[in-house]
Amino acid sequence: MDKFWTAPIIETIKPLPPKLSIPQQIENMKKKGISFSIITEADARRFLSEHNYYYKLKAYAHNFDKYKDPAKNGQYINLDFAHLKDLSTIDARLRKIILTMCIDLEHFLKVKMLNHCCMVDEDGYEIIQELFRMKPSLEEEIKEKTNTSTCHGIVEKCDGQWAIWNIVELLSFGPFIELYILFYSRNSFQDTGVELLYSVRMLRNAAAHNNCLINQMRAPFSRSVSPTYELRNRINKLSSLSPEKVKERLQHPTIHDFLALLILYDSIVPEPTRTKGLSEIKVLFDERMPQNKDYYRKQQGLISSYSFVKEIVDKITAISD
Repeated sequence: MDKFWTAPIIETIKPLPPKLSIPQQIENMKKKGISFSIITEADARRFLSEHNYYYKLKAYAHNFDKYKDPAKNGQYINLDFAHLKDLSTIDARLRKIILTMCIDLEHFLKVKMLNHCCMVDEDGYEIIQELFRMKPSLEEEIKEKTNTSTCHGIVEKCDGQWAIWNIVELLSFGPFIELYILFYSRNSFQDTGVELLYSVRMLRNAAAHNNCLINQMRAPFSRSVSPTYELRNRINKLSSLSPEKVKERLQHPTIHDFLALLILYDSIVPEPTRTKGLSEIKVLFDERMPQNKDYYRKQQGLISSYSFVKEIVDKITAISD
């Protein structure tokens, strides 16, 4: 036998999960320990067929514990379909409010930047050329909007003569943040909120793509975050928790990004838009979120996260009143 011969490597192919009909989805949940005591199976089938889908809904189960006993085969503890439905409904409302707040914030950031541009030695054109040098593909991306954007008239009129005041109508939020930061780095204005804009961008993108936000309210989290000194300092002044506990809470990506949005919204957006936006958040935290609080009495992770963020919401809305 050839001494260099080795046995062939046999790859183990993990079987693909099968497609499940809605009745099969119900049965699969029951196998995982999800009960249908509060909501009947018939109502659950109706909800899955008309209001939400299985893959998104089951993501909220990450907030609940599983039995460690091998005989339980990893089933969930005290998890009913009603809990998943409730969290998904809260999450959907939260995403809508976040999107509205982000649209408001983006508009007033543009107002602020363009007003400041009138006060400094900035012709409005050279800064855009610097932006294009920083992001070489951006100018071509804008030109491609000639036939795809409702702002095609601006593209045709301003092509080759881009200024800070016309290009903001065409930039998506990410490139706009780059322009905003570039403007304040070139000029003498102090703008301490720029570091929070990246967090707002992450949250805005998640909400715009209809991603779940409160499906994983305990570690391990979907990504790691490093709270800035500014954010920790602002939240420490508003929270009754110790600085160490605040830092721990801010490790959660959704909490971190949402509080960054809240702080910027409160400092940038003027009245009466600010009061309207903050009041919608206040109603969500005061009325809708605790509507079914009995569901979560044993879920300390959810309770502590809610209590932490609610205190900040209460303090900011009280200050803004």
